[in-house]
Amino acid sequence: MTHLRPAIDADIELVKRTLYTALAWDPEDPIPPFETVVTHPVIDIYWKDWMRPGDAGIVAELEGEAVGMAYCRLFAADGGSQGFVDEAAPELAVGVEAAHRNGGIGGRLIRSLAASLQDQGVSRMSLSVNAPNPAMRLYERLGFEVARRRDDGVVMVAKIAALAAG
Repeated sequence: MTHLRPAIDADIELVKRTLYTALAWDPEDPIPPFETVVTHPVIDIYWKDWMRPGDAGIVAELEGEAVGMAYCRLFAADGGSQGFVDEAAPELAVGVEAAHRNGGIGGRLIRSLAASLQDQGVSRMSLSVNAPNPAMRLYERLGFEVARRRDDGVVMVAKIAALAAG
């Protein structure tokens, strides 16, 4: 059984790995190597200065090893994030190691993160996902709805109260 715990400052490498895992969702369409991706200026905004105000995360561990993470971050309107909807709605990133997918970990991570955010008074959360990504079904099941379409996917939004109750 996986154990969930709050993310901490020292989880910065896990934040980067989560981001890379989320971006490398399609095994048929490999992406550049880890360091190339996570240091790209369009991507590094999602982890630089980890645990700044508005950052939060939940880590899933199995036998002491991290197997997944859900984290979120607030962005300014001019912050360049792909899933931005407003300055009060943090943007979600979720990554579960391939060997541990489809077992409910992603949903548990998102619901746990939402409960934590609800305690902080956050009312909505957004995310950006490529349309063919199988994770989109999870997001829809949890209550995320399409806020706008992009060329390669969608931006989705969910109410924190609904996610936390889920």
